Amino acid sequence: MTVQPDAATQSPKAQADLLFELFCTPEPLTEAAQKGMVRVAERLSAAESLRIPFQGGELQAYRFAGNGRGTVVLLHGWTGQAAVMTFFVEALVSEGFDVVALDFPGHGRSDGERLHVALGVAALHALHAVTGPWHGVVAHSFGGAVAFAGLSELVGDLPPLHYGRLVLIAAPCSMPRVFDTFARRHDLSPEATVYLKDHVKRLTGHPVEAFMGDAILKAHPLPTLVLHAPEDQEVLFLSAESFAAAGDHVTLHPLPGLGHRRILYARETMQATAAFLAS
Repeated sequence: MTVQPDAATQSPKAQADLLFELFCTPEPLTEAAQKGMVRVAERLSAAESLRIPFQGGELQAYRFAGNGRGTVVLLHGWTGQAAVMTFFVEALVSEGFDVVALDFPGHGRSDGERLHVALGVAALHALHAVTGPWHGVVAHSFGGAVAFAGLSELVGDLPPLHYGRLVLIAAPCSMPRVFDTFARRHDLSPEATVYLKDHVKRLTGHPVEAFMGDAILKAHPLPTLVLHAPEDQEVLFLSAESFAAAGDHVTLHPLPGLGHRRILYARETMQATAAFLAS
């Protein structure tokens, strides 16, 4: 999808405003994806349902009980839901962890129609107030960007969140690169791209260039495991290599052949995640 024809005659700022709304609006699931989501959602029946007040509405989260070893939070990617992260539950509960899976705003059963990193971080704070402290966070794709941003002081007046360990699965490292890719995909001019990125500063108080996962992990050196398929075409392996360059506290574990989404359901992914969080 490119900028709508009538938008092409608008000013660069107006084009950027239109594209930012598109950027923050999750695409509806295809019929096949909806059927698949219904199947995996059956796994949520074993969880306690949590409704958490958030910005005039509610967030949906699910809690699976372990034996009190600590709480691990699962964060899905763009257009995902808590249900797609439930494949991690069995391995984590068997290690004694309580597991909490969140539907981000505008996803699953959470209220809202929009989502961006700042809104995701605010949602994490609301979740943490009810379910914290957290032993660890496991995050896929867009959820990974929210997870590392949550460690920082970059989102308005929100203080940094604290969790003992972090697992990033096929996560983007550079938010500037995410915006540049989106702008190219929609044929946005360089001038309009600058306006598009300015929305980040308006929302957070900081420029998009500040949202670099490797720099944030370097400044907040918690033990981190990065799982990524080298052939991933949605989030390039370059992101994983950048995370790994943040320091010795980051471990890169390539998982060839699993792509961007199948990596979530691979046995090796579950085993590596549970072992890392339990170590």
